[in-house]
Amino acid sequence: MCQHIPIDKIAVLAMNEEEGITTVPVPGRRCPSCLERGDTVWVIPGKCCPQCGTPVN
Repeated sequence: MCQHIPIDKIAVLAMNEEEGITTVPVPGRRCPSCLERGDTVWVIPGKCCPQCGTPVN
């Protein structure tokens, strides 16, 4: 069963004196089931859609 975690960015601790936390985009895929219904839901590959629970590879 898939765990529903709404994550679209990963926080990375910086190793310099500039900004303390940097966000990095994570590649995602659109859920095919939601797309058929006309909704656009982005899912991290290998996770389940947070809206409908469909596994997205």
